[in-house]
Amino acid sequence: MKRNTRHMATISLAVMAAGFLITIPFDSIAWVRFIRSGFEAGLVGGLADWFAVTALFRHPLGIPIPHTAILPNNREKVTKALVSTVQNDLLSKQSIRDKMKQFAIVARMLDGVEARLRTEEGARAITGISDFAVRSFPWERLGPVLEREIGKRLEEVDTAALVSGLVEYGFAKNWDGKAFDFVLDFAEDYINRESTIRQLGTMAAEGISRIQTSGLMSFALNAFAGFMSEERLGETIRQLLQAQISELRKETNPTRAGLAETVRVKLESVLSKPETKQALEQWKRDLVDRLNLSDNLNAFLLQTRERLLAYIHTETYPTEVIAPVLEQAIARLREDEAQIERIETFVQDRLAGWIESNHHKIGTLIEENIRKYDNETLIALLEDKIGSDLQWIRVNGAICGFFIGLVLAGIHLLFA
Repeated sequence: MKRNTRHMATISLAVMAAGFLITIPFDSIAWVRFIRSGFEAGLVGGLADWFAVTALFRHPLGIPIPHTAILPNNREKVTKALVSTVQNDLLSKQSIRDKMKQFAIVARMLDGVEARLRTEEGARAITGISDFAVRSFPWERLGPVLEREIGKRLEEVDTAALVSGLVEYGFAKNWDGKAFDFVLDFAEDYINRESTIRQLGTMAAEGISRIQTSGLMSFALNAFAGFMSEERLGETIRQLLQAQISELRKETNPTRAGLAETVRVKLESVLSKPETKQALEQWKRDLVDRLNLSDNLNAFLLQTRERLLAYIHTETYPTEVIAPVLEQAIARLREDEAQIERIETFVQDRLAGWIESNHHKIGTLIEENIRKYDNETLIALLEDKIGSDLQWIRVNGAICGFFIGLVLAGIHLLFA
């Protein structure tokens, strides 16, 4: 298009020159002289416009005529004028801010997020962002923090009060009765063993034999010992113990109640002693070292990180976990117009601040890009972009000059 326009401008100038030269020999003919006036004016107009257009970019015919090659000779001034026009007029701070206010930025962002949540692209984005967040999280810093916090919480624990509370809770839940029943179960199982019965019989027989008596008592003991074998003695003792155990199993048994009360009193007495409290505190301090919190927490956090990463890359994570949560959050946010307004104001303020601090970079960018080109390259670029329009000036100059010449010749004929 540029080349065609330039050819048209050249042709128009050539037509005017040819017409002027052809009509010179016929100067005696009035109507030819009239037409020649048009060609003469068109030639002058075309040459003048050619000179003007050429003088913008270079010296016409290479002759350093003053005030030609305007753009190369005034490159710095033109650059500054262009930068000032773009930066202060076309893209002024206020115009950019006014344009930004026309956009409902928050609403557009919410629409964009909501529209892409259930798409494959959205799922990839959710997975990617989550993966980046988990990998970027400073897990190694979290371990010492948790260790310190757990240590502080353990130090604040009143172990004596904790144990006392645990004892009270145990009595309230009848743990003492269950423990007593456990002991009775063990005792019952023990006395019902054949080996235990024999052992009880042997012990009873030996005990009877050691009793030192005389007279009737001695006769009665010898008669009893002769009648009762070790097996019978053991079985008799077992039955007596079994009867006692059965009685102790009853909740209303006074001996059972007395034993429970005795245990309670003894425990309270032990827990109230200063040495017991000191021992519990020492146990608490030793517990921190025995737990090896540092290594265990680091291992736990590393395991947690790997499990999170594995879960993030499952198919259900973006669509069934995060997408519904984000949709609900967006829906709640849309219902809160005041919150939307606050966020919009915040975003606009931040953008205005960013524009304020970076607006000068627009001019700097334009100036830097212009300085990348030498004069020839810059002129070629300008001619490529606006040259076709400038060539039309030459065409219009020749045509307008032709008609103006005719008009002036006509006026001359009228008043001659």
